[in-house]
Amino acid sequence: MARLLEFSSNHPWLVGTFVTLLVALFYTVARGARGNALSPAEGVLLLNRENALPIDLRAEASFKAGHIINAVRVEPGQIDDAARKLEKHRDRPLLVYCETGLSSGKAAAGLRAAGFPRVFELRGGISAWRADNLPVESGK
Repeated sequence: MARLLEFSSNHPWLVGTFVTLLVALFYTVARGARGNALSPAEGVLLLNRENALPIDLRAEASFKAGHIINAVRVEPGQIDDAARKLEKHRDRPLLVYCETGLSSGKAAAGLRAAGFPRVFELRGGISAWRADNLPVESGK
């Protein structure tokens, strides 16, 4: 124990980095364990079996370049307005995605807070979707 304390006092930046990475790992595992983040394959099942509505959080130009079929584009900073617009879809599951899956969590949490009971995030975003050679549509 004394050697561990000595190492910690001699290398505080290394210990701090280790603790930070450990916390990040636990957070990621706990977040995935909630079941709100779906792989692209799980997303396809949700879309096909439960008629989920894909929600695209990307810029309009990216959306027009290619998005999940039947997706609705929503501005990430306007989730409250989007919740009102999506009111008629309250009973459908929502599959929220962005480019890489990093910024969809906040929007998904906002939709849950607005009363949507089944909101899921696409793990890896549209990049993972495309990497799995899943279909996208252009235009609209």
